[in-house]
Amino acid sequence: MTGRLVPMTPRAADIALALAVTGVISAAVAAGQASTVPAGPLPYLWAICLGALMLLRRTAPVLVLVLTALGYFAYYSAGFPAIGVAVPIAAAVYSAAEAGHLRIAIVIALTVLTVSTTYRLLIGQSTGYVLGYELVGHAALIAAVVALGSSVRAHRALRERTDQVASLTAHQAILQAEGRTRAERLRLARELHDSIGHCLAVASLHTNVAREANSETDRTHALRLVREAVGEAMTQLRSTVTLLRSSASELDSGTLADIPRLVDAPGAAGYKVELDVAEDLSCSATVEATAFRLVQEAITNTLRHADAGAITVRVVAEGEDRIKVAVSDDGVPARPPSCPAGHGLAGMRERVEAVGGSLEVRATADGWQVTALLPKEDRS
Repeated sequence: MTGRLVPMTPRAADIALALAVTGVISAAVAAGQASTVPAGPLPYLWAICLGALMLLRRTAPVLVLVLTALGYFAYYSAGFPAIGVAVPIAAAVYSAAEAGHLRIAIVIALTVLTVSTTYRLLIGQSTGYVLGYELVGHAALIAAVVALGSSVRAHRALRERTDQVASLTAHQAILQAEGRTRAERLRLARELHDSIGHCLAVASLHTNVAREANSETDRTHALRLVREAVGEAMTQLRSTVTLLRSSASELDSGTLADIPRLVDAPGAAGYKVELDVAEDLSCSATVEATAFRLVQEAITNTLRHADAGAITVRVVAEGEDRIKVAVSDDGVPARPPSCPAGHGLAGMRERVEAVGGSLEVRATADGWQVTALLPKEDRS
């Protein structure tokens, strides 16, 4: 079995210090130096009292220091045997310095040394011995315990600060990880809503066309488009599931070149479509994906919510560093503009603002109008 040192508890350390102070003073009393009264039990009782004060050094360090100094003066005033200066005072001075009462510790220590030295010189002790030997030794010891107490306090404060910083850093890391997770979940939710919602809206549109078709050829064509839309929705769903199961970071979000295919389904269903996508807009991939999803969601909203017959899509340059994406229809919205926006409109706004753009969605007498101004480079 491997031996291991077990650190003392603070209470046990205080008890040990109290016993040490009591023992050292008792030994000095037993030596009987410079005593003016007969030896008796009273000096030993004084030693016990001075030692017992150490039990309070953590809870009341200043009080312990003051009582120790007063007890020291009273002890010598009674004419008891000499016990020196360092032993009863050093422990109390250290405790006060360790607790942060550095100024009080220094003042009381200097007071005790001054009074003790002056008294010994007045009673005729050797000046060379008192000033050249004992004063230097006692002053050095007091200075050492003051420095030790102050350094222990500084070390403890540094350790606490280090622990706080480590705890705060860990907490911030957790919050950042949670924020990234929420952002990723929101991104995936937008992707699913926009892509699958569009596909299902197209499928619903052609289902109605198939139901109302007058010929078998038209019905078959419409059902084929329904199958293609549902198949695209399943492809998008599988892509998202694959993303969640792998280390991939991006879904296929579309580009400006993919926008024309978004109007194929409405055109095949009888909508009058007007498309204007400028060439050489030189946008970043993120901005192009945002423009594509914006047009997709706007068309989806038209197919699902508006009784429209025409859709207009324009993606053109707006100045040197921005593009304008505008989608409008001629239908009457199924929901008045004062109603709260759904997930689609909220998702569009989040996408546009994420790249540093602005979005305006409004219903007029002529139908829905969705207009976004996007920077050519992502400004997030």
